[in-house]
Amino acid sequence: MTYRTKSVLIGLTAGAILGAAFAWVASDGEEGANEHGQPVGLAALGPGDYFQLGISILTLARQFSSMLKRQ
Repeated sequence: MTYRTKSVLIGLTAGAILGAAFAWVASDGEEGANEHGQPVGLAALGPGDYFQLGISILTLARQFSSMLKRQ
């Protein structure tokens, strides 16, 4: 297996685990409600917030890739 294939598989696995963890925490909204019944923490985030978070993670990955190419 080539280095590139290994890195893609590791990234895919890490992304799946991170996504599952976020979904698990976000779906646990009833236990994380405040005294007014409003969700708190990750459960309070909307779809736009998750989209913005995804774009930020992709930007970080691009910057990390450019740092590795400079060396």
